[in-house]
Amino acid sequence: MRLAIVGPIHPLRGGIAQHTSEMTLAARSRGHEVRVLSYARLYPSIAFPGRTQLDPDPEPAALRGIERSARIDSCLPWSWLRAAGWLASWRPDVVVLQRWHPFFAPALATVARVLRRRGSRVVWMVHNALPHEGSPLLWRPLAKLGYAAEDLCLTHAGSERDALAALGVPSAIRHVPHPAPAATTVSRAAEAEARASLGLADGELLFLFVGYVREYKGVDVLLAALARLGAVGAPWRAVIAGEWYVDRDAADRSIASPPLAGRVRIDDRYLPAEDVARYMAAATAVVLPYRSGTQSGVVPLAYAHGRGVVTTRVGGLPEAVREGETGLLVAPDDVSGLVAALERIRQGQRFDPAAIDAMCARARWDAFVRTLEVAVGGRSPDA
Repeated sequence: MRLAIVGPIHPLRGGIAQHTSEMTLAARSRGHEVRVLSYARLYPSIAFPGRTQLDPDPEPAALRGIERSARIDSCLPWSWLRAAGWLASWRPDVVVLQRWHPFFAPALATVARVLRRRGSRVVWMVHNALPHEGSPLLWRPLAKLGYAAEDLCLTHAGSERDALAALGVPSAIRHVPHPAPAATTVSRAAEAEARASLGLADGELLFLFVGYVREYKGVDVLLAALARLGAVGAPWRAVIAGEWYVDRDAADRSIASPPLAGRVRIDDRYLPAEDVARYMAAATAVVLPYRSGTQSGVVPLAYAHGRGVVTTRVGGLPEAVREGETGLLVAPDDVSGLVAALERIRQGQRFDPAAIDAMCARARWDAFVRTLEVAVGGRSPDA
């Protein structure tokens, strides 16, 4: 089939851009024709809290040859129709629109309306029914914009399926697991080399947080828990790796003073893939103490690198963790619960590599594309 994907892609950065890339490559590997409509401007600079919206990594070689065009300017409505026309002229059978924040709903609704009228089946890949931050009531009208009864919505979390239903979205809704990164895009760094590069001693554990640092990610909860770890148990260090979108002053004061001084490192930047691989290889566990959330692309990323996770019972995160086998779950905003989970790891709790690999196999990109093929009533090339 002819599959169009509307969403950010390299050189734009971030989890949604990576999701678009993975979907594009998986669909092409299954024999589909793929075209990507991306953004000339994603966020207006005044509303973007980071340093740059561009990926520091070079373009993946696998993306070369993919037909794509950066035509949507989120702030210029006349660009939406032109972008939609460019895509509609190709006459795709299916168009998948990446939806993660209501800010983009007017542009995406315009594109969907044009493609729907030209006979394309419209599928919404809904990462967040409502935004992580800000007033849900303020965003609610835009959060419902663009959906039609004949459309299909896909979510990566049961909680988002329920949230869409609560919004009154008229489309059919299906829940599919968040795919792990494809093996071809994940480089598993050598563990010994990675640990040596971070100065870790033999037997020293590494607790790793990866991702943008925002208030809802609970990094302050992690620092409070680390400060309460007891003297008995394996020695440890921690790394908080990712660009900070919140003020760092309190965190800097905390890690500069006992008991955290010399134990916690902050790497405040958007990480190239090779650095993510190095941190993952050195890590004992990836710790994601989210206060709220829908799903996390970091969980399948950790699994792809063979690492277990400690995270919270919010959104779809419990669906992605086998307690005691691929990770540990605690309540959100529960410092004591997080301390107990980290102490379990210090006292010898380890995760099952076979179970982690099974979770990766459960959520593969080719399986996601097969789900899409069946859901839209199409026939897969290898059927």
